[in-house]
Amino acid sequence: MARKKKAAPKENGERWLLTYADLITLLMVFFVMLFAMSKTDVQKFNALAASLRRAFNVNVLQGQQPVSISPDNGGSSLNVIEQQNLQQIEHILEQVRQSISANPNQISAQVTKDGIAVTISGALLFYNGTNQIKPDGIKLLGSLATYLKGLPNDIRVEGHTDDIPVESAQYPTNWELSSARAVAVVRFLVDINQLPPKRLSAVGFGQYQPIVPNDSREHREANRRAVLVILYGGGAAQAGVTPTPKP
Repeated sequence: MARKKKAAPKENGERWLLTYADLITLLMVFFVMLFAMSKTDVQKFNALAASLRRAFNVNVLQGQQPVSISPDNGGSSLNVIEQQNLQQIEHILEQVRQSISANPNQISAQVTKDGIAVTISGALLFYNGTNQIKPDGIKLLGSLATYLKGLPNDIRVEGHTDDIPVESAQYPTNWELSSARAVAVVRFLVDINQLPPKRLSAVGFGQYQPIVPNDSREHREANRRAVLVILYGGGAAQAGVTPTPKP
């Protein structure tokens, strides 16, 4: 009588689960590390914010993005601002504080990841639906230019609008209007106040970077604004913005 052949052992088809489980574990550890690092940056930024508020007694730290700084022992470099630039930032903020003290409700200054952003109400600067600068806006920009001349930093001028469509053949959309307003400020700083053209750049964001929802008259007025960003370090070239050519 012939012997029965033994059945070949079945291959384990679930061995891939071990590799998959290891991968999931490593990913979890990686994201836990990222989370821990981000919490450290928030604590450092809060320390800087408190220090600057005490120094200038103004609401200058309601910026778009937080800034991380190195520990007091100076053991690591900054992610956004180099340690040696902090003194310059404090000096610039003090100058801006003096220049905007007469119009605290329509002008503000914030520390952002790109630089110190001076925000000016569009109602103060421009006539409705145009890029023509008002007399009060001319006076204000002239005052700011006095401080900007003494700084080595590049300056990016941003134009912003609300979401109401423009009814103008000259400005088909808010892109054109916001860009024209940014260029008008740049031209004023260059032509009237003799700031070097190579330090200046202009960009229009239209309605697409609101600071509050466009759901009321007051909110729309807040979104209509011009922002002068005093850039850190390498300025416009580092920020990826092409400088405006000399007129």
